[in-house]
Amino acid sequence: MGKSIAVFLLKKYLSGDCTVAEINEVDEWFDSMDAVPEDLVGLSDEQRKRVEDKIFERILLNIGVKEQQKSLLIPKKSISIRTILWAAASLILVLGTVLIWRYNAQLNLQNQQAKLHQSVHIKPGGNRAVLTLGDGSSVVLTEAKIGALADQQNVSVVKTAEGELRYKIHTGSASSKISYNQIATPLGGKYSVVLPDGTKAWLNAKSSLRFPTAFTGAERVVQMTGEVYFEVAKNPDQPFKVQSGGTEIKVLGTHFNVMAYGDEAGQKTTLIEGSIHLSSGKFSQLLKPGQQALVDPSGIKVNNNCDLEAVMAWRNDLFIFKDMEVKEIARQLVRWYDIQVVFRGTPSKISYTGTISKDVELSELLSMLQFTGLKYELNGHQLTIID
Repeated sequence: MGKSIAVFLLKKYLSGDCTVAEINEVDEWFDSMDAVPEDLVGLSDEQRKRVEDKIFERILLNIGVKEQQKSLLIPKKSISIRTILWAAASLILVLGTVLIWRYNAQLNLQNQQAKLHQSVHIKPGGNRAVLTLGDGSSVVLTEAKIGALADQQNVSVVKTAEGELRYKIHTGSASSKISYNQIATPLGGKYSVVLPDGTKAWLNAKSSLRFPTAFTGAERVVQMTGEVYFEVAKNPDQPFKVQSGGTEIKVLGTHFNVMAYGDEAGQKTTLIEGSIHLSSGKFSQLLKPGQQALVDPSGIKVNNNCDLEAVMAWRNDLFIFKDMEVKEIARQLVRWYDIQVVFRGTPSKISYTGTISKDVELSELLSMLQFTGLKYELNGHQLTIID
């Protein structure tokens, strides 16, 4: 616990009536706190809650969250500095009425840190992928040098200095003999590729994209698994089609995200810009910007109030959890940190909301989760979540 402070000074601080010297004194008091005082006599319930919130912010900053705040990239939404701080610094328990501090956070932190020190440092994912060429040979892109990687039927495959894969057709036209390439990311991997027509695709972890070395037919057709975000080059005379399982998405030129992991409830296609047409068996649907389609065995369901910020989180190197249960969070951790997650007991139905940079080590992320009362053990690459 930090030093004491006069309650009347806290009241002045909360009402905005402090002098500069008094503000500095209160700030120093906040910084000295390592837990919320059990009793703040003389403060109203609202004032006490504001003091608890402020201390919580300072404690999180002191354990290193400040650096994560700097890396936030949240597009198309104006938010306050306080909101950014809370989003970057914490996973807030949104269902339930007990304050975080009633979980005896300091004791949990010490216990969890002792266990984490016995575990390996699990780094976050990064640019990792394998390219399979038309002749069946493979190139590990992480290890490949910058520059030309292969030449296939008048088409060059180049790795750029930014770690991106580009297909460039030589002067003239591509050969009539077309071969197919595939780029695949492992658990803990991501990669981006510019296709021969100029379409750009970003692959999330455990994803793949198969495409021809040149689009010469009436349509531009690619196949994918996992999660891929597309920015399709416009060509009204040659529609672009994405095939995933039994679903086909037809576009002319647009931006959209497709999540088709096998361990999810269904395939989600989210339209950011333009228009797309989905078909799955006897079902079909036209999407407008901002809409998300869920394709499952029962048909196609459209969400008109899709959270685009959450959908685009992985593209912006963020975890954004909004009313998300721990089982869904665990699936994301498995893909990004290449770990195994097991549950001891029945997984909690409690929902979590928060934003965390994907650049942090797993141990740092778990240190934040423990503030919600989540209990876990980390042994090597196995994370056990305890009910």
